[in-house]
Amino acid sequence: MDRKDLEILRLLQRNCKLSVREIAKRLKIPSSTVYARINKLEEKRVITGYHAKVDEKKLGYGVKAFILVSYTPMSIPQEEVANKIAALPQVQGVYIISGEWDMIVEVIEKDVESLGDFVIKKLRNIEGVSKTLTCVVLKKIKETTYVPVAFVQGFN
Repeated sequence: MDRKDLEILRLLQRNCKLSVREIAKRLKIPSSTVYARINKLEEKRVITGYHAKVDEKKLGYGVKAFILVSYTPMSIPQEEVANKIAALPQVQGVYIISGEWDMIVEVIEKDVESLGDFVIKKLRNIEGVSKTLTCVVLKKIKETTYVPVAFVQGFN
């Protein structure tokens, strides 16, 4: 990857609807070059997809929570437990972590009562989940999917 690739990534992360022509115009390079570079970035899985950011509150999801999960080794591996949690539709992210807790789960739900039902009836009933601690988000300060390209080693 070179500086032009990083500029393409920067532009696409800010607005994935930019046309190849518009990117080429902004970077002052031919459209065919931009097209080829984007294809190469996709082939190398540097670009893994294009997404619309949806306001979950406008779809009725009024609560976001991060749930710490303790795993008790039973007959199934921790990663299998994490995959079962990840398959639940309310789950936005699952991370295996170090420290006192084993996983952190990001969840959206309609309201606090629905969140409680999710934790008690679904999450805690998954084999291998021994304990949970739910942290409800009171106010979102920053949330981004942007990966800073300005600090990539050798290109700053």
